[in-house]
Amino acid sequence: MIPSFSNSFNGTIYRIDTHHHITTYATMKGKPAGIVALPNGRFLLNGWNETGTATLFLLDSNRQITPLLQPAGALFFNGMIAVDDDHFLICDSYKGCIWEYQLSANNARVWLEHTLLARADDTGAMPAANGMQLHRQTLFVSNTDKKLLLAIPVNANTGEPVVYMDNLNLDDFAIDNNGTIYATTHIYNSVLKISSDKHVTVIGTATQGFAGSTSARFGKTDHDGHYIYVTTNGGMSLPLPGGSQHGRVIRINVKP
Repeated sequence: MIPSFSNSFNGTIYRIDTHHHITTYATMKGKPAGIVALPNGRFLLNGWNETGTATLFLLDSNRQITPLLQPAGALFFNGMIAVDDDHFLICDSYKGCIWEYQLSANNARVWLEHTLLARADDTGAMPAANGMQLHRQTLFVSNTDKKLLLAIPVNANTGEPVVYMDNLNLDDFAIDNNGTIYATTHIYNSVLKISSDKHVTVIGTATQGFAGSTSARFGKTDHDGHYIYVTTNGGMSLPLPGGSQHGRVIRINVKP
């Protein structure tokens, strides 16, 4: 099964099975943004409730969605990863920080706030800290507004973010064991392959259906671990000259 994914506009969580059948898995009042699988058939969601307040939610094994926490000062939850089954890191695209959330205690704190994680202009709509992935002892974070890919050393004392690459409009991305990054570019309607020596190759374009490419994840099984699944929104944020495409989930074989 492909991991569930969300539609932020209608508050719906969908599931696609191995036969490409799509079904509505759960619905909620509000707008989901990020989703991470938990043990025992549960999911941690972030997004906004029906009044527009940044909120963390639990989607349980009975497909019920319950609000968990509204951290004071949170503005725009976005990319989210699990450090382990109890700790999660979450980008806040408008506050310009990364939150740490502990599920068992149901509390959150600002894990790191920095100008490199913030927007160039606080009045702009473009998200800053957006997608992130942990590779070995480094947390990689995209700042879409500033067109940066950042690297943050992760140890007992979190290091300062440094610019890993610049002039790259990245949204979300996945990283393989060799450090190769597969990134979506959202309004640029493409998927990029970034090698560990920082060589950039375009591996997907709008003509191949990648309009509004917004997320990328590796498969989780022995059968699909060499594929990435790219979710698109059809280019709704910046429609193509011929109009928006359908939203899609596209699988790419990235096996050497």
